[in-house]
Amino acid sequence: MSHLLLTPRARLVDFKQVNDEQIINYYLENAEHLRKGGGPRRDTKALVQSMVASWHSSASTNTAIQFLMLVDDQVIGTVGVSNIVRGPFQAAYLGYNISQDQQGKGLMTEALTAVIDYVFTEINLHRLMANYRPENLASARVLEKLNFTIEGFAKNYLMVDDQWCDHVLTSLTNPNWTVEL
Repeated sequence: MSHLLLTPRARLVDFKQVNDEQIINYYLENAEHLRKGGGPRRDTKALVQSMVASWHSSASTNTAIQFLMLVDDQVIGTVGVSNIVRGPFQAAYLGYNISQDQQGKGLMTEALTAVIDYVFTEINLHRLMANYRPENLASARVLEKLNFTIEGFAKNYLMVDDQWCDHVLTSLTNPNWTVEL
């Protein structure tokens, strides 16, 4: 399935619609910035290629959707909906990042608004969860603007670069969720 979402200033496209070299360049050019935001190491071509391979695997089982955010056909960020679970849970995790030079312009808030709308209306999920490291104040602000609720604090929640890191746990529920018959 091919996904395309438009915001006032960007396009969000399925990762398969973008040349792998553009994805690799985005991660290598932003490696240090993305690590400061709490992401895992993606500072070699092999690590980025491995990540893209995992995106393909998850997409093939309908357990994830990976968008690339484009402005003027340049990759400036990513938004992923992962670990999609159906049945009584109807939930997924939301993950995102943006290049350092595009931070603070409201582009991620625009992108996440479009993705949340898509996930809640087209995919009909009930719940999105987004977790961030406490020092990542930019993520905290974005999620607050989008009305995510802080649900707790998880000590040693996720291993990032061989270290267990604390995370703030947040979620947003779909007020218009309906049972699919």
